[in-house]
Amino acid sequence: MTQPENPPAKLVPGAARKMPPIPQGARIQKRPLTRRQLPASSKAPVIYVSSSSPFMSVVKRTRKFLDKALRSNASAAKNVSLHARVEALKRDSGSETARGAVVSVMGTGKAIEKTLNVASWFEQQGDCIVKIRTRTIGTVDDVITEDTDDAFGDDGESRVRKLNCLEVAISLK
Repeated sequence: MTQPENPPAKLVPGAARKMPPIPQGARIQKRPLTRRQLPASSKAPVIYVSSSSPFMSVVKRTRKFLDKALRSNASAAKNVSLHARVEALKRDSGSETARGAVVSVMGTGKAIEKTLNVASWFEQQGDCIVKIRTRTIGTVDDVITEDTDDAFGDDGESRVRKLNCLEVAISLK
């Protein structure tokens, strides 16, 4: 009795595909993650968390950005008439970030757990709104063969690897 052959795997659009194997005698050298460049006028600071980042350091840095945004909003309204302040409050009451900027805390790999702990800590605070999003980001790895010394030689090859990312958006109520 013969075993039935496994049917070929169906290719689903958008599904993750396996990378080809690296050549015999080659090794992979990981590059640092690329961080997105924010414009100078952006009021949304991004804090990147690594697995070795101290927990309270991330919390204090996040709180510092939130307090700075709150102070700048309060000082901007000092020289305005009462009617203008009331109108500004009416206009901003529908938005989620009426009192300040949103601080994004991001972590990948082993740092996802620490990023989730930061989100949990800020959820327990009474004055913060926390939103959690998962993302997938790409990073570049270099395939280095033994006969080439530098990673950017003609024989070097680059590959894009996908990583899970957790982004926590924290703002004041």
